[in-house]
Amino acid sequence: MGHYYVVNGAKISCSMGSVSASLRTTPGRRVKIGGKPRANITDCVPLLNVGPFGVCKMTKLPCVPSCAVWLNGKNDVLVGGMPALLDSSMAICPTGAGIIKIKKDGQ
Repeated sequence: MGHYYVVNGAKISCSMGSVSASLRTTPGRRVKIGGKPRANITDCVPLLNVGPFGVCKMTKLPCVPSCAVWLNGKNDVLVGGMPALLDSSMAICPTGAGIIKIKKDGQ
């Protein structure tokens, strides 16, 4: 099965969260698929790109999203100078030790 590029509005989830969230690409992105801006591995800024995931199972408090750069981007396809984000990409939340994954690519 092939991997798909992730675009603005993709659904993401955290293994320690109680709800899914939407991924928002960094404003001004010009590379698009179907009119939607394509994401890259740096689209991981809390509350700008990554919304809260409800209640954190680790802390038992409302989620305050935190993640490092997305892993497993498409290194040979650059979006805004950085590897494109794929539906197989993931990120780690250092606060609650959750794994953040792409549920739907948004296309």
